[in-house]
Amino acid sequence: MRRSKKAVQRTDRLITAGLSILSGIGALTVAALLLSFFAAYCDLPDGAVKGMSGIALAAGCFACSFCTANRRRRNGLLSGFLCGIAVFCGILILGAFTVKIFSTAGIFTKLIIIVTASALGGFKGVNTRPVFKG
Repeated sequence: MRRSKKAVQRTDRLITAGLSILSGIGALTVAALLLSFFAAYCDLPDGAVKGMSGIALAAGCFACSFCTANRRRRNGLLSGFLCGIAVFCGILILGAFTVKIFSTAGIFTKLIIIVTASALGGFKGVNTRPVFKG
């Protein structure tokens, strides 16, 4: 039995979302591990570690939007912005549950880092040869 076009599009969207989430989490984890090893090896102060967490967050957002845009092959900046906004909302909600206090410290900086890295990832994902074939 043949599947309808809507069913095929729905499963393709779910696969794309799953792949992009996994690639974003993987890049974030690898970047955090490498940067934390570097911070421990060089005995860096707390301010530098906070900056390195921003770098790891940017790497995860870049990978997530790169995977999405590379698989869809259209609207790279838009998909990058949407990935960035989704990641920002997730981080905001997770931070509200874990910290127990809504803090605005660093929210704007995180938003700029996430949206910029995601937009660049979407732009780069559309303009490279397909890596994640659909």
